Amino acid sequence: MNKITQQEFNELPLIDGFRQCPGNTDYSQIKNFGERCSFGEWCSFGKGCSFGEGCRFGKGCSFGKGCRFGEGCRFGERCSFGEGCRFGEGCAAKSIYWDKYYIPKNLQVQKVLLTEITRKYWSMRLGVKLVGCYDDIEKQITPLLPDLLKLDKWLPFERWVLESWKK
Repeated sequence: MNKITQQEFNELPLIDGFRQCPGNTDYSQIKNFGERCSFGEWCSFGKGCSFGEGCRFGKGCSFGKGCRFGEGCRFGERCSFGEGCRFGEGCAAKSIYWDKYYIPKNLQVQKVLLTEITRKYWSMRLGVKLVGCYDDIEKQITPLLPDLLKLDKWLPFERWVLESWKK
């Protein structure tokens, strides 16, 4: 994975008003990114970083604790976020890995994916041993969703996760 400095970031080209930021890159040395940045897949960001409005992120990007995102940011599949990240109005993600016990405000998510560390918790809560990769787990859980969602035992974040699986 390449590592990029602030100076190198500042020199990245602008195309159609978006700063073009390469994928498979470690951006952890940079804290403020500004508006309208377009990042490739599998980028890594440090804690406390700040993104302006309209930034776009490719598949598999990971963000440290306390990152802030401006309005209208878009995230590709399988992005992950550290504790305490905040999202501006209208942010959206295809799918995210989420291991927190709260629902992120202002982030519309099509599907919430379980992290490796939360499988034991979810196995206990669902009453089902979760095995395999996410696609295997999805095949295992999807037929159970109608009955699971009828139960009133779910905490708000749990219901949010389960509801995302039925989409």
